Amino acid sequence: LSCYTGNRSYALHIDNPHKSGGPMDLPDNGLRVTLVYYINPHWDPDSGYNGGGLDVFLTDPNSAPPSASTARKAPKLRIAPHADTLAIFLAERMAHQVVETVGKERMYCLTMWCFDQFALSNFVPQVSQKQRDMQAGSDDEY
Repeated sequence: LSCYTGNRSYALHIDNPHKSGGPMDLPDNGLRVTLVYYINPHWDPDSGYNGGGLDVFLTDPNSAPPSASTARKAPKLRIAPHADTLAIFLAERMAHQVVETVGKERMYCLTMWCFDQFALSNFVPQVSQKQRDMQAGSDDEY
Protein backbone atom coordinates (compact mmCIF):
# COMPACT_ATOMS: atom_id res chain seq x y z
CA LEU A 1 0.00 0.00 0.00
CA SER A 2 1.42 3.39 -0.98
CA CYS A 3 0.41 6.79 0.34
CA TYR A 4 1.46 9.80 -1.72
CA THR A 5 1.31 13.17 0.02
CA GLY A 6 3.26 16.42 0.05
CA ASN A 7 5.20 17.50 -3.02
CA ARG A 8 6.21 14.04 -4.21
CA SER A 9 6.32 11.99 -7.37
CA TYR A 10 7.91 8.80 -8.61
CA ALA A 11 10.06 9.35 -11.69
CA LEU A 12 9.70 7.66 -15.06
CA HIS A 13 10.70 3.99 -14.88
CA ILE A 14 10.01 0.44 -16.01
CA ASP A 15 9.36 -2.01 -13.18
CA ASN A 16 11.52 -4.71 -14.79
CA PRO A 17 13.97 -2.91 -17.11
CA HIS A 18 16.08 -5.93 -18.08
CA LYS A 19 14.86 -5.81 -21.71
CA SER A 20 15.60 -2.10 -22.11
CA GLY A 21 19.27 -2.65 -22.83
CA GLY A 22 21.52 0.28 -22.10
CA PRO A 23 24.78 0.55 -20.18
CA MET A 24 23.44 -0.90 -16.91
CA ASP A 25 22.52 -4.30 -18.44
CA LEU A 26 20.25 -5.11 -15.51
CA PRO A 27 19.30 -8.72 -14.76
CA ASP A 28 15.71 -9.93 -14.91
CA ASN A 29 14.02 -9.22 -11.54
CA GLY A 30 11.14 -11.56 -12.37
CA LEU A 31 8.35 -8.96 -12.48
CA ARG A 32 5.95 -9.64 -15.35
CA VAL A 33 2.67 -7.78 -14.69
CA THR A 34 2.02 -4.70 -12.55
CA LEU A 35 -1.41 -4.00 -11.03
CA VAL A 36 -2.18 -0.61 -9.46
CA TYR A 37 -5.50 -0.24 -7.65
CA TYR A 38 -6.58 3.25 -6.51
CA ILE A 39 -8.63 3.64 -3.32
CA ASN A 40 -9.38 7.37 -3.06
CA PRO A 41 -13.10 8.00 -2.53
CA HIS A 42 -12.27 11.65 -1.73
CA TRP A 43 -10.83 12.30 -5.23
CA ASP A 44 -12.83 14.97 -7.05
CA PRO A 45 -12.76 14.77 -10.87
CA ASP A 46 -14.00 18.36 -11.14
CA SER A 47 -10.88 19.67 -9.40
CA GLY A 48 -8.56 18.73 -12.29
CA TYR A 49 -6.08 17.47 -9.71
CA ASN A 50 -4.58 14.06 -10.49
CA GLY A 51 -1.76 13.89 -7.93
CA GLY A 52 -0.89 10.31 -7.08
CA GLY A 53 -2.29 9.12 -10.39
CA LEU A 54 -0.26 7.42 -13.09
CA ASP A 55 1.17 8.53 -16.42
CA VAL A 56 1.69 5.58 -18.77
CA PHE A 57 3.87 6.31 -21.81
CA LEU A 58 2.36 4.72 -24.92
CA THR A 59 5.45 3.25 -26.55
CA ASP A 60 5.45 0.14 -28.75
CA PRO A 61 3.87 -2.57 -26.56
CA ASN A 62 5.89 -5.29 -28.28
CA SER A 63 9.16 -4.23 -26.63
CA ALA A 64 10.56 -2.01 -23.91
CA PRO A 65 11.55 1.51 -24.93
CA PRO A 66 15.34 1.68 -25.45
CA SER A 67 15.67 4.76 -23.23
CA ALA A 68 13.80 7.12 -20.91
CA SER A 69 14.20 9.81 -23.56
CA THR A 70 12.36 7.64 -26.10
CA ALA A 71 9.57 6.94 -23.61
CA ARG A 72 9.14 10.65 -22.77
CA LYS A 73 8.62 11.45 -26.46
CA ALA A 74 5.70 9.01 -26.72
CA PRO A 75 2.09 10.05 -26.10
CA LYS A 76 1.01 9.41 -22.54
CA LEU A 77 -2.17 8.24 -20.92
CA ARG A 78 -3.00 9.80 -17.55
CA ILE A 79 -4.85 7.51 -15.15
CA ALA A 80 -6.63 9.46 -12.43
CA PRO A 81 -6.39 8.17 -8.84
CA HIS A 82 -10.16 7.65 -8.56
CA ALA A 83 -11.52 5.08 -6.13
CA ASP A 84 -12.02 1.63 -7.61
CA THR A 85 -9.71 2.24 -10.59
CA LEU A 86 -7.43 -0.61 -11.64
CA ALA A 87 -4.49 -0.26 -14.05
CA ILE A 88 -2.76 -3.40 -15.32
CA PHE A 89 0.33 -3.34 -17.54
CA LEU A 90 3.37 -5.37 -18.56
CA ALA A 91 6.19 -4.77 -16.07
CA GLU A 92 8.90 -5.39 -18.69
CA ARG A 93 7.59 -2.96 -21.30
CA MET A 94 5.55 -0.04 -19.97
CA ALA A 95 7.34 3.11 -18.91
CA HIS A 96 5.32 5.01 -16.31
CA GLN A 97 5.54 7.60 -13.54
CA VAL A 98 3.47 8.71 -10.57
CA VAL A 99 1.90 12.15 -11.03
CA GLU A 100 3.23 14.63 -8.46
CA THR A 101 1.16 15.16 -5.35
CA VAL A 102 0.81 18.64 -3.87
CA GLY A 103 -0.09 19.68 -0.36
CA LYS A 104 -1.38 17.64 2.53
CA GLU A 105 -4.04 15.56 0.79
CA ARG A 106 -3.25 11.84 0.82
CA MET A 107 -3.66 9.62 -2.21
CA TYR A 108 -3.60 5.84 -1.77
CA CYS A 109 -2.92 2.97 -4.13
CA LEU A 110 -2.33 -0.72 -3.71
CA THR A 111 0.34 -2.09 -6.02
CA MET A 112 0.79 -5.78 -6.76
CA TRP A 113 3.16 -7.60 -9.09
CA CYS A 114 2.88 -10.97 -10.77
CA PHE A 115 6.29 -12.51 -11.15
CA ASP A 116 8.25 -15.42 -12.56
CA GLN A 117 9.53 -17.32 -9.51
CA PHE A 118 12.57 -18.76 -11.31
CA ALA A 119 13.73 -15.36 -12.59
CA LEU A 120 13.12 -13.77 -9.19
CA SER A 121 15.15 -16.44 -7.39
CA ASN A 122 18.09 -15.79 -9.74
CA PHE A 123 17.93 -12.00 -9.45
CA VAL A 124 19.95 -11.49 -6.24
CA PRO A 125 22.75 -13.89 -7.24
CA GLN A 126 22.98 -12.18 -10.65
CA VAL A 127 23.16 -8.70 -9.08
CA SER A 128 25.77 -9.91 -6.59
CA GLN A 129 27.88 -11.37 -9.40
CA LYS A 130 27.55 -8.15 -11.39
CA GLN A 131 28.78 -6.15 -8.37
CA ARG A 132 31.75 -8.51 -7.89
CA ASP A 133 32.61 -8.21 -11.59
CA MET A 134 32.45 -4.42 -11.39
CA GLN A 135 34.66 -4.34 -8.28
CA ALA A 136 37.17 -6.70 -9.85
CA GLY A 137 37.43 -4.42 -12.90
CA SER A 138 37.96 -1.30 -10.81
CA ASP A 139 41.38 0.08 -9.85
CA ASP A 140 39.91 2.29 -7.15
CA GLU A 141 40.74 1.58 -3.53
CA TYR A 142 38.55 2.44 -0.58
